[in-house]
Amino acid sequence: MRILVLDLLAERSEFGHGGNIEMVKPFTEFHTNIEVLLVTPQFEDLAKSNKTQLELIQIEQKEVPFWDNEGVFKSVSSENINDSRVDFIRILTPLGEVDELSNWLIENEISCIFCSGSRRNVSQPEPWMNPAKIILKGAITAKLPVLGICFGHQLLADALGGRVIRSKERTDAIYNLELSELGLKDPLFNDLLNDGLGPVTLYTHQDHVVEISTTQEIKMELLGSSEHCKNAAIRASLNNTLLPVWGVQFHPEASMARIERSYKLGHISLEEKEKFNREHDGAKVLENFASIVNLNL
Repeated sequence: MRILVLDLLAERSEFGHGGNIEMVKPFTEFHTNIEVLLVTPQFEDLAKSNKTQLELIQIEQKEVPFWDNEGVFKSVSSENINDSRVDFIRILTPLGEVDELSNWLIENEISCIFCSGSRRNVSQPEPWMNPAKIILKGAITAKLPVLGICFGHQLLADALGGRVIRSKERTDAIYNLELSELGLKDPLFNDLLNDGLGPVTLYTHQDHVVEISTTQEIKMELLGSSEHCKNAAIRASLNNTLLPVWGVQFHPEASMARIERSYKLGHISLEEKEKFNREHDGAKVLENFASIVNLNL
């Protein structure tokens, strides 16, 4: 199978590449060979790019002139995950109109799309975010499964007419997700009711989705809220039919092992680490997403 990741935290070894591994890991239950295409529009010089770029081109570091050297650049890398071979391949960001990107995703046999977290902010727009939003819209048009995480959740909401603002304070915490009536039935949260308390979810962010689109052709439906964030889990619908497109403000890929290693690497402080000292349900959310994708193939 082939997965596309908008790899927007590539410079962080544990929450970037490590997070990608956590996202992909559940798919190894169904597939022994997985190809993960990584795009990093935040590091490309898109001002010099053609308006249309629809080839699948593996890149070298010269194609990402704004690469953050905090992270090691690898054009291709491979991992053995649960006895499955997973190849990570960096490619040039595809550029075009929504329909062109939709066709690109289908023609290149993309099974699903992840849009990761980022150190950038949707509330502080940068030019590269528009091509990223077009990829998400193309995936929606193609009716492919999408999971937007933290920044990816916010970018998805913004792409579909929602509103994202920056809070005065940052949130680093673990909260239960209170599921809406729709969320209680959603397959992304299968077996995560936790005696009515809802999934345990990890947050580290300052931007918030404060409004979701409810009047456009493609709408966002509220699946869950947390103590500090009303629109913490959303899902897209078209003509009142739910699409396999989700955004979650929490970080399902931030496993406790990743947090511990990130602390040892000096990427987070002891104070931050201690805020995440409770097990959460992210791994199960990712397993549920992988099961949904597998049924969609």
